[in-house]
Amino acid sequence: MNNQKSYKIVVCSKKMRNIRGASPAEVAKKVALKLLVKNIYNMYFSIIEIKTNKIIHYQSNKKELVRPYHKNGKLVKYRIIVKKMGKQVGGEYQLNLEDPNDPIFQFFPKDRFDISFYDGKKNYNGTYYKKIIYIKDLSKNNCLEIAFGIIQENNGSDNLYIELRQLDKCNNKTSSNLEYLINYAKYLKNNLIDNLEYIFLEDASCIKDNGVYLSLLSILTTGESWYNRFGFKSDDYDHEIEHNDRIIKMNIMEFIKLIIDDINNSLIQRIMLFFEKYDKSKSVKNVFIEIKKQLIQNKISEEDINIIKKILEIASLSNVIQYYKYLKYTIPEINS
Repeated sequence: MNNQKSYKIVVCSKKMRNIRGASPAEVAKKVALKLLVKNIYNMYFSIIEIKTNKIIHYQSNKKELVRPYHKNGKLVKYRIIVKKMGKQVGGEYQLNLEDPNDPIFQFFPKDRFDISFYDGKKNYNGTYYKKIIYIKDLSKNNCLEIAFGIIQENNGSDNLYIELRQLDKCNNKTSSNLEYLINYAKYLKNNLIDNLEYIFLEDASCIKDNGVYLSLLSILTTGESWYNRFGFKSDDYDHEIEHNDRIIKMNIMEFIKLIIDDINNSLIQRIMLFFEKYDKSKSVKNVFIEIKKQLIQNKISEEDINIIKKILEIASLSNVIQYYKYLKYTIPEINS
């Protein structure tokens, strides 16, 4: 299937009205069915839905069909105009790894990725996954694990979503793999699955060498998490951004006073000792930029790493830093 788009067939010729007693819509349907069976002109056709008695939907890589018929012994041509609609209305994408033209290979090409999947699995919380896809590099290192799930909206309709279950660095930067997934979802939404609404994830990103959570560290250095920058947001995103922006602009000593409330004296002493290494006149943001650099470059002691983890934990649990780790990316509707 070279170009899986949805089209509207509009019967335009009045001459078709009385062909053997058939209406234009009936003739159009018969033509599409015949093409589906015979695969004429090396095209793939499948009827999606009869919308009214005047139009039908089907998939094709052609935009116009001209078919002959005989009337009173004479060969007459009628024309069916095919108008591109951009996506299947209510259609369902069937992943086919045997087909080199499957859309997934546009974003995760075979010369760089190894892809496998299995169908249907009920999660521990009752969530049903229609499909789980494993994307690895050619050395079998994990890149992404994604799942297609179903969510029931308040109006009773069923919508599809993609859950990003795992994201690892492989082949290239982790950000590139996430961008490939976003672009893949956009393609599906705007070409094949009109009811694909979101990409969901739980942000558990961390620096693997030391286990420090990147989400809060990123907020303290930039004002938002790494996933936020790609458009993944919580329902309270605007409030979180406004609150956290005030925090990271304050003086580091003000921040220390906020996080040492209601903790024991020995921990207070350790935190104060840790911040002795940094300029107290600087903002929270600038101090944590230094800390982040030291962490990434692995130029910090194990004891200090444990203190950093404790500081981030306190900042999160006490709501000094506000961040809801369950995020969603709303897949945009792209007008064609």
